[in-house]
Amino acid sequence: MRFRRRSNGSAEGETTLYFATDLHGSEVCFRKFVAAAAFYHADLLVLGGDLTGKLVTPIVDRGDETWSVELHGEPRVYKTRDLDDLESQLADEGIYSRRMDHDEHAELERSPDKVDALFRELMIERVAHWIDLARERLDDTGVRIITAPGNDDPYTVDDVIRERGGDRVVLMEGEVTEVAPGHEMLNTGWSNHTPWNTHREFDEPRIREHIDAMASRLAHPEAAIFNIHVPPYDTTLDTAPVLDEDFAVRTSMGNQLTAPVGSTAVREAIEAHQPLASLHGHIHESGGSVRIGRTVAINAGSEYGEGILRGVLLTVGGGKLVRFQATTG
Repeated sequence: MRFRRRSNGSAEGETTLYFATDLHGSEVCFRKFVAAAAFYHADLLVLGGDLTGKLVTPIVDRGDETWSVELHGEPRVYKTRDLDDLESQLADEGIYSRRMDHDEHAELERSPDKVDALFRELMIERVAHWIDLARERLDDTGVRIITAPGNDDPYTVDDVIRERGGDRVVLMEGEVTEVAPGHEMLNTGWSNHTPWNTHREFDEPRIREHIDAMASRLAHPEAAIFNIHVPPYDTTLDTAPVLDEDFAVRTSMGNQLTAPVGSTAVREAIEAHQPLASLHGHIHESGGSVRIGRTVAINAGSEYGEGILRGVLLTVGGGKLVRFQATTG
């Protein structure tokens, strides 16, 4: 599948890509992501993995036109007239919510399976809404979104993208596509193992095999871009807090302990194939860029919980990375 550049602010023979990742359900971040096409004159939008949120907040009817909500660990009471604003606030923070009565809430507390089912329902609902929004906003442009869901995203997300995305929002897991004349991109949301046993975690040899299989299809590896959710190991793009057996952050003398948690397979693949650039996320607090040989490796980072969209603009052409720039909006 090929996506050609459209006529916009890019110089002749150049194509500009906008990359952002780890939106984790944030409504405002996705709206900013779609708007980035016009704002930055981007030819193509690349959405990294971890599209879905991590929390559901029940909004429980108290029977007197007020509702109980636990917000950021604190119990609060809202009036019915204030719920629309509350739900919008939660959606912007990447939090799902559902209004329910006391009995439904009690049933969810008793049944982890029903909680999981509610999560799936709300995840699918928001991803479907995002796809519809993107198709509406980008309909009169040549801009497309390509994406490979990440380790936090259940596989049902792929089905929603396939069914609703059409040629505007395109699932690219395990695929190679031409993103500009002479420039291809390989895509995967796979991750090495994490403490949370998420959906798309694999052993390092399997990840290397997956990347190498895609790289073997590249016509010009030296001009390619790797879109790989997990960053390469020990590159400052993968520095994360060290957790104990209870998932609490370990400290020493009052300082937070950190360690590299990226993928050795990803680093080895970048070293072996030396693409023009590689795009990553996964470790929200480790945004930045480094060089691995001739490859510019970038972690866009994420501040989705604050409604801040972090991204990267890349302009390519003639087999070269013309320029790249981190953005915050």
